[in-house]
Amino acid sequence: MLRVLRLGGVVVLVLVGLLILAGIFPWASRAARAALTMRWSRILLATLGIRLRVSGTAPEVADGGVMFAANHLSWLDPFLVLAHCPAHFVAKSEVRSWPVLGWLAAQSGTLFIERERRQDVARISTAFTRLLRAGENVGLFPESTTGDGTALNPFKPALLQAACAAGARLCPVAIRYVDQAGRAHPAPIWVGEMSFADSILRIAAARGIVAELTFCPCMAGAHQTRRALALQAETAIASVLSLSVPRIPPETPADPPGAMQ
Repeated sequence: MLRVLRLGGVVVLVLVGLLILAGIFPWASRAARAALTMRWSRILLATLGIRLRVSGTAPEVADGGVMFAANHLSWLDPFLVLAHCPAHFVAKSEVRSWPVLGWLAAQSGTLFIERERRQDVARISTAFTRLLRAGENVGLFPESTTGDGTALNPFKPALLQAACAAGARLCPVAIRYVDQAGRAHPAPIWVGEMSFADSILRIAAARGIVAELTFCPCMAGAHQTRRALALQAETAIASVLSLSVPRIPPETPADPPGAMQ
């Protein structure tokens, strides 16, 4: 029964989101869009029974564009950040083809990237640089895939170049999902061949999910290399999550970009 009620609430919320995007977003100011996105994200989390616990201090939007770089565990991750800070996230191109949700993501400002095409990294990096210089926030998951929370995957530095080029701040964000006792909660974890449908069904049926979001101190992107930024972001997030820092391998043409799964 709990699962049915929560899924019904999500369906209603998605329909409301479509109406907002079609009827309000085209004429709304940037501030109004940000407020609507944050409110919608908070309601989504509440509808799924997820309690959000925030630590650290989110950067002030008025101080210019910020790049958020987070570890990646679930499709819920962007909404944790969006519940507190507006941002344009990058997602794999397959998300764009999802019924309804793909259109919702596109209209709300998500950028889509084709992981198989190395050239697409340059396109997204250019878009990110432009957004950051315009004072907009962007977000990505430099691990390039989801993990189970027991370790960090090496951060791929490619898209961090936008923070360097724009001279923008980089804010590492640590994410974990726990139960009421502080133990790791398995329900939100989205790994392997699990489908989106399977994942949302697991989450809707679960109880006691607490999403912990920690904003680490910002670091300057100017006068840094993207690899240096990647290592600093890895170290900051690993410290919060009490994980070891993975060695960043040398970049190769096969390195995938930092898109969410």
